Amino acid sequence: MKRVHGYELASKGDRLVAAIVRSIIILMAFILIYTVLGTPISEVLNSDADLTDMLFGIIQSLILGAIFYPLFIGNIGHKIFGLKVISVENGEDFKKYDEGALREALKNLSGYLIIPNIWILWDEKNQNLYDKLTKTYVVKKH
Repeated sequence: MKRVHGYELASKGDRLVAAIVRSIIILMAFILIYTVLGTPISEVLNSDADLTDMLFGIIQSLILGAIFYPLFIGNIGHKIFGLKVISVENGEDFKKYDEGALREALKNLSGYLIIPNIWILWDEKNQNLYDKLTKTYVVKKH
């Protein structure tokens, strides 16, 4: 496996599993919130998506990124699977709240497009397009 700044790059599979687990955790949290608020899940699932939903997703990403990156040097999926995010330029931990918020918001926005999400399939350093924009790698923790 390729190494950068003394770390082993996270594999495409590692990143996929971490992303799926992260998504499941967020989905479960929203189901819990809607249940507490008394909104039936079927009502939420049957509603049409609109610009408000997109903005809510971006705001949610900004908040979660700002909380989790200083704590975990990545998102909750990274933490669970022993991964972290580092700077391409100097290998330092990518743990500032504003950097995490921006990276997670770009990840959310790229979710509306196909190419940024499949970019990792042919990238030799297992980066998605939002990784390239934020100049980050996802690596295995030592």
